[in-house]
Amino acid sequence: MWGGNTTTYTIMLRARESGLLAVASASGGVGVGAKVLWARAGVGAVAVQAYANPSLGVAILEKLVMGMSSADAVKTVLSGDAYREYRQVAVLKADGDAFTYTGSRAPPLTSEYVDGNAICIGNALKDSSIPEEMCKYITSQSISNVKSLVKALINSLIIGHRLGGSRRGDKSIAILVVDETQCNGGYDRVVDVRVDYSSKPFNAVIKTLRLLNLW
Repeated sequence: MWGGNTTTYTIMLRARESGLLAVASASGGVGVGAKVLWARAGVGAVAVQAYANPSLGVAILEKLVMGMSSADAVKTVLSGDAYREYRQVAVLKADGDAFTYTGSRAPPLTSEYVDGNAICIGNALKDSSIPEEMCKYITSQSISNVKSLVKALINSLIIGHRLGGSRRGDKSIAILVVDETQCNGGYDRVVDVRVDYSSKPFNAVIKTLRLLNLW
């Protein structure tokens, strides 16, 4: 099955005007960024949570690179996973193609919502409205650059947190933003910021973002 239960809520966004692709998560588990978030510029973003197996994120991205749709990539990879009913997965391709999957044995309360260029999924939530409210917020924002995107991601997570967040309490946060035009040599991470454990993870991540001039 791999690892423990990553009680998590995740938002991903395709910013069409800027070409940026982003995914961000808050979790009651430790080190959400190492387990849940995957993205490749010009390809797509993937989140694998609940009982997360990081190798699934890598495998799904590989299928997207091959040209598979988001649905086919998830179904193909999960077909070989004996514990797929414990997983929760979201995929947002760079062209806007989106797909979510929640297994029948993912920790309740689970929810997912797709709104235009945004997806939000969550498990072990205190409020099933969290994904919808996060998506509605982020799609209402004007995003023109990396800084405005990062702020929109964090503020959407804060909305989830204020609605109750994870039933285990939010302890870790991660943000990943990729863009194929920013760096050469195959490294596409424009923002990769993580708070692996904190009693006040939102305070900690905002402090780090200020040091990076992203807040």
